[in-house]
Amino acid sequence: MEKVKNANKVSEQRSLWEDTWRRFKKNKMAMIGLYFMIILVIIAFATIVIDIATGQSFYNQHIIKQDLRRRLEGPSPGHIFGLDEFGRDVLMRMLWGTRYSLFMGTIAIVLSCIVGGVLGAVSGFYGKVTDNVIMRLMDILLAIPSMLLAIAIVASLGTSLINVLIAIAVSLIPRFARTVRASVLTVKDQEFIEAARAIGCSDIRIILKYIIPNSLSPLIVQFTLGIASAILSIAGLSFLGLGIQPPTPEWGAMLSNARTYIRDAWHVTAIPGLGIMFTILALNLVGDGLRDALDPRLKN
Repeated sequence: MEKVKNANKVSEQRSLWEDTWRRFKKNKMAMIGLYFMIILVIIAFATIVIDIATGQSFYNQHIIKQDLRRRLEGPSPGHIFGLDEFGRDVLMRMLWGTRYSLFMGTIAIVLSCIVGGVLGAVSGFYGKVTDNVIMRLMDILLAIPSMLLAIAIVASLGTSLINVLIAIAVSLIPRFARTVRASVLTVKDQEFIEAARAIGCSDIRIILKYIIPNSLSPLIVQFTLGIASAILSIAGLSFLGLGIQPPTPEWGAMLSNARTYIRDAWHVTAIPGLGIMFTILALNLVGDGLRDALDPRLKN
């Protein structure tokens, strides 16, 4: 009998996500954004595979090596996006820069999601003094513009990959804390939570098994939109010289290094700028599509 119940539960869960996917597919703009992001992820992993297979020789030869005799050459059949101020191929550097933007943005958001999710769940579940302390701390963080907070953290800790991730993660924690807290407040007094308490479930078990799963929908949407914010913040920090340092091919750093030549060689600034813009746009389209697909009020 218990196996039948479990089978029915799995079936219901599967049908829920299938229904969400069906509604998501109907959103053409969201699908365009999803396809674009899939292509970027494939490119990011492909660059890692190439570096491993060639022992960094391809990276050193085509991404780092300078040729000052051909600096700032415009687009040509041999170099579709032209060459930068050091004679390096802009297309190759854009492709290799994909992994830094995507992976760093994703890691930063995972850290924010875990810490913010835990704080939000604890705050909403226990309420009273715990809720007040945690939420006032989140309000303080929200009162400071996220980019300004990230700049302050990196300036204090120093410019390194780890410090940039910490800065972005800390600046985005309040988003997830407030999102999870709102979801917890809507379900913590419902009957199935009371039933879990009645059978002796611990608070941690109730939060992890019953409350967090019911917070997944808004969390998924916030996670997707958060990656866009993280990528933009990483590019902004690199543009200001506080993020990834040259000669690493990060989009924001490429844009910063090339801004001096914007009048003489448009391609060295336009290409990284368009790369950032289209990536942020694609993630926002996916996030909006997920929000609509997961909203039960829009089922029909």
